[in-house]
Amino acid sequence: MTNQGYITSDTISKNGTKHFFVSEGSKSIVKVISYDQVGILNDKKVFNLGFGDYDIISGVLDDASTSDNGDVYKVFNTILSTIPKFFESFRKDIIMVEGSDSTTDFTENCILTCRKKCLSANQCKNQNRRINVYRNYVNKNFEDLKLTYTFYGGLKNEHTIEMYLPGKKYDSVFVIKNN
Repeated sequence: MTNQGYITSDTISKNGTKHFFVSEGSKSIVKVISYDQVGILNDKKVFNLGFGDYDIISGVLDDASTSDNGDVYKVFNTILSTIPKFFESFRKDIIMVEGSDSTTDFTENCILTCRKKCLSANQCKNQNRRINVYRNYVNKNFEDLKLTYTFYGGLKNEHTIEMYLPGKKYDSVFVIKNN
């Protein structure tokens, strides 16, 4: 029997939650979904949703790794399954989702080993893939999701957060549970 995609362990503290599971594909990889407080907005705590491979020895989450373990949909659904769990403990707070592949550092490092033959960091084809996955999910399911959650989109260049408009390209997505 496999643990694939099923949460095997949860930890909850006043600073956030962590959910561990094993990705079973071409290899077994311990994964962690982490909600860590990163700030306060309008008197609500803001928690970053982090996800990645978990190094059992160092206790560090590696959110830059791409394991290509053949179970991407199962893993993504496992991440999504932790959102209601998060709001059970932090009902009035905010989840912020960004992609670890959206930073300048990512594109500068990616260009060094790029298999897609990108010509410059400005044309990086790997940039923003992770936030795009989350945005696409929200866009496709917006009508159903808005019954339970309110979404905001963040634009880094404009330093703004606005009501989420499906189809608009955002750098970050903020999620609040409706009362």
